[in-house]
Amino acid sequence: MTGPLSVQPRLDAPAEDALDQAGFSREEIERLRRLRDMYPYIEYVDSRSQWYRLRFVKWLYTQGQIPK
Repeated sequence: MTGPLSVQPRLDAPAEDALDQAGFSREEIERLRRLRDMYPYIEYVDSRSQWYRLRFVKWLYTQGQIPK
């Protein structure tokens, strides 16, 4: 059955499945999805300094320095 009431897989389902298999919680996956939606394309990064700031924030997050 197709149409407005049919269930369609989301486009990012494979990526979310990979995160789920890697041990991320549903809450963590949702936070990552919201973050990704804020920066959908690298073209939105205005400058090299902003790019370095984003890399630093990513590093802080991976080190557990950004509170959840």
